[in-house]
Amino acid sequence: MNKLVFSSDELAGGLDDQARFNAWRDVYLGTVCNFDVERATELPFSMRYEFLNIGEVGLSTCVGTVHRIKRTPQHVARDDRDIFFFSINGLRPWSIDYRGRSHAFAPHAVSFLSNDGPGDSRHDGGTNWQGMVLPRSRISELVQHPDDLVGCTIDPDSEVLRHLKRYIAMLLDSGELGTAPALAGHIETTLFDLTALLLNGRRDAVDLARVRGLRAARLQAIFAEIGRGFARREFSPRTVALKLGLSVNYVQKLLYDTGVTFTERVLELRLQKGRAMLTDARHSALKVSEVALECGFNEVSYFNRCFRRRFGESPTQCRGKQ
Repeated sequence: MNKLVFSSDELAGGLDDQARFNAWRDVYLGTVCNFDVERATELPFSMRYEFLNIGEVGLSTCVGTVHRIKRTPQHVARDDRDIFFFSINGLRPWSIDYRGRSHAFAPHAVSFLSNDGPGDSRHDGGTNWQGMVLPRSRISELVQHPDDLVGCTIDPDSEVLRHLKRYIAMLLDSGELGTAPALAGHIETTLFDLTALLLNGRRDAVDLARVRGLRAARLQAIFAEIGRGFARREFSPRTVALKLGLSVNYVQKLLYDTGVTFTERVLELRLQKGRAMLTDARHSALKVSEVALECGFNEVSYFNRCFRRRFGESPTQCRGKQ
């Protein structure tokens, strides 16, 4: 599950904007897509496209000064894929002419689209989006008449959508996820489960997704919040629950079911951060008590006891190994 990156930053120096665009376009379109692109000539050319393939699901993100993406009947004829995709809009509005209709999408809107016909999309000020590509065959198993949903905008207040967006962002930010088939299968299943919930899929698919996909996405969101906030001394299950719109009991139950409680997980992260700081010369001027406070401990004595129990040595002994 390695991520492909097509970035204008990797182009040879000394090229003017049009030459940079031509070089990027040739590599990008020759590798990834069946459509054409135009850049916003009033802006300096810059593009970054990332793609991560997980089983039958493709995740992507695109930011830059390409402002038009056009797909002709010739492009459609050359494309052997049969897919649906979610477009997760960024900071700028965009619009598309597709299936004889014009669709306009506000900033941050999430739309459901297909590649089965020509289209002409325009992005004000350049592209800024994330996407998820899904095979038609799998979506048809999960959702009745999915073509009826093409062009629709997803409810922005949907809890499922919030989890899906967080999950996609986390996966794209992680870069390389390894090659373990079991991990790829788990991630792929979670993405399909969230899709079934988001599109009000068939009853059996939705029932299974509620038990499996939504639970996994909520747990991943909890892990992410813990990773961001564990070093704050006032950090608690209530902090996480309020941020994610969940109950404190539910947060604690999900974590308990993983075999590691909230308290245990936060303590481990704080101790690992403390050990990293103590062995890093950049923090050599800090006292052990200051390191403890920086990692979220209220008392240095408690930090010392936990550190020795976890690593078999005191913080002072660990610092001596710098």
